[in-house]
Amino acid sequence: MWWVTSLKTGASALGLQRVLGLGSYQTAWTWLHKLRRAMVRPGRDQLSGSVEVDESFVGGRGGAQGRSTASKALIVVAAEAERRGIGRIRMRRIPDASAASLPFIADAIGPGSVVHADGWHGYDRVRQNGYRHQVTLLRGDHELAVARLPRAHRVGRVAEALVAGYASRRCPS
Repeated sequence: MWWVTSLKTGASALGLQRVLGLGSYQTAWTWLHKLRRAMVRPGRDQLSGSVEVDESFVGGRGGAQGRSTASKALIVVAAEAERRGIGRIRMRRIPDASAASLPFIADAIGPGSVVHADGWHGYDRVRQNGYRHQVTLLRGDHELAVARLPRAHRVGRVAEALVAGYASRRCPS
């Protein structure tokens, strides 16, 4: 546990396997994911202030097309704006990009906060649920999305590299 929590750049299953002298990568992967899940503090504070929210696909093969794909997991990302950087973040796997993401927003973001999202209709009811809603129309332009919602998209890129295991909850073979 100390090794996993003390690394500044984050722990890997391969590193854990080496440190503990485990013979199986799958064992190290499973232990690491159990430790990571245990480190999430239940009842943690909600995000507040200005929070960027967007969806991202992780895992699978090939690029995702539009807002649905059979081979990738869809996650919703909320990234708190802290000056010019990223504050705290929250992520959750969601079944689709419809209004199903709204319970995530209620769980992760405190009422009265500014929810900054793209113009997707799944976020239409955000204002009715006690949030201020800042809409940025992106028109499917990835470069514009990165420029206008930089925190959520930076976290989404990290998620693509690191979160696929959490989203699928399966050990790679």
